[in-house]
Amino acid sequence: MRVADGTPGSEQRINKVGAEVSEIFHNSFEGKLTGITTSEHDEYGKSWNFDFIADGEEFTLKMSYSNSLAVAFLKMLPNIDVSEEFELSPSQKLVDGKNRSSLFINQGGATIKHAYTRSEPNGMPDLEEIVVSGKKTWDDTKRLAFLEAMVMSDIVPKLTKGAAQSVSDASEEEFERDVAGELGDTNDSAPSLMDSDTEGVNPEDLPF
Repeated sequence: MRVADGTPGSEQRINKVGAEVSEIFHNSFEGKLTGITTSEHDEYGKSWNFDFIADGEEFTLKMSYSNSLAVAFLKMLPNIDVSEEFELSPSQKLVDGKNRSSLFINQGGATIKHAYTRSEPNGMPDLEEIVVSGKKTWDDTKRLAFLEAMVMSDIVPKLTKGAAQSVSDASEEEFERDVAGELGDTNDSAPSLMDSDTEGVNPEDLPF
């Protein structure tokens, strides 16, 4: 979690653009979701910004648009009571030589389940197999569009901050990424909880 310089217990590191930042690492995070926005960057593309409040402080959890943890979070949102606090706990384990990340959400002593699954998609489109440069790959464009539409129509109106807004033209420093593929803070007034990619990330680099 990005914090102000001099915060007790914080650790310092030099980010990709050469600036020193202070961070505190946690195994989990508990707070109330207050807003959801998307942002665009010329180099890094689209991302999600999830605003939280915890113990009177505001934080922004920022994840790249198609990040596996972000998609997992979106799939669980319909089953979360956004008027109450909940706990997010990411984890990572090595599977077949690759780091695999997962996200667990607990609210009121119960583990939140996905509202959209392979067996019960509830309208969510499946991945599509396409060919890019002669190679087959899976395209999630329609699935992500479905999830974003769901969030904007069904979730955002319930949140304290109301309608979502898109943010663009942020500076390169505001969108710095480190070697773990993490996104930096885009709001000078609120610390950022950074996301991690599903592969090639040291477990010690997980943000909480």
